Amino acid sequence: MSSEHSILVVDSDEAFATMLQQSLEQGGEYHATVTTNGVEALQALDGDTFDLAIVDPSLTDPDGTPVARTLRQQRAELRLLLIPFMGEQVPSELADLNTQGVLPRPFFLPELPGRIADAIARPVGGGPAAARTATPSTPRPPSPVHASIPQARMEEATRAMKALSRELNADVVILTCRGKLIARTGRLSEDEAEGLAQAVGESWQTSARVAQILGQEQLRFEQSVEGGEHMLYSLAVAEDLILSVALRANVPLGLIRHHTKATAEAVRPLVSAGH
Repeated sequence: MSSEHSILVVDSDEAFATMLQQSLEQGGEYHATVTTNGVEALQALDGDTFDLAIVDPSLTDPDGTPVARTLRQQRAELRLLLIPFMGEQVPSELADLNTQGVLPRPFFLPELPGRIADAIARPVGGGPAAARTATPSTPRPPSPVHASIPQARMEEATRAMKALSRELNADVVILTCRGKLIARTGRLSEDEAEGLAQAVGESWQTSARVAQILGQEQLRFEQSVEGGEHMLYSLAVAEDLILSVALRANVPLGLIRHHTKATAEAVRPLVSAGH
């Protein structure tokens, strides 16, 4: 139990909150406590220590905005992940709050571990006062496509990608930069791989914009998207250089993350000279 991260879920939608709890606890990395209003959340905070609180600002009894602020004031070290309104960003009245990310609705359940891991990895910083005076960071301009990577290094990186494709029986493994395809291996055609590369680039840009709105630097890009029987999992190798794998969704996400991260570690030093 001591190795688990403790998560407080504060959401008036009990079914949604329970789904989050079950998904978080499924992998054994997290223990989640569900509360459906602000009073319960503050009571839970008095009786336990949490690493992260997931808060719905649309709470009532009391209003979610003061609840989020009270959580931050009472536990300066507590990381906060906000659930914005459907189709909206974080409420403007919470824009100055020192948060560690958002959990937008709707979202794909396979994305949850990565989002939680990112939030826990983000520093709390100097608390609300520091957040109010901080200047929102601007996403770094994407680097040029990595034509400067020596051919021998690129071939070695492609071999590592082929090994990943075999390990996961993937349809395709691609290496991209700002939506441009750098390398690919697998069964998909080049046109199909180009389409995936563009989608990955758009997701990276969206993630960078969210970080900018929250006044934070985008520390790491990681995303999994499920579509029908397939899943696309993407992981930043370095800044805007993204390694992605498309495969059948019946492969456990933990296995996908493990093998992809290992491949990213192998690829990173090969492409760092051109990044």
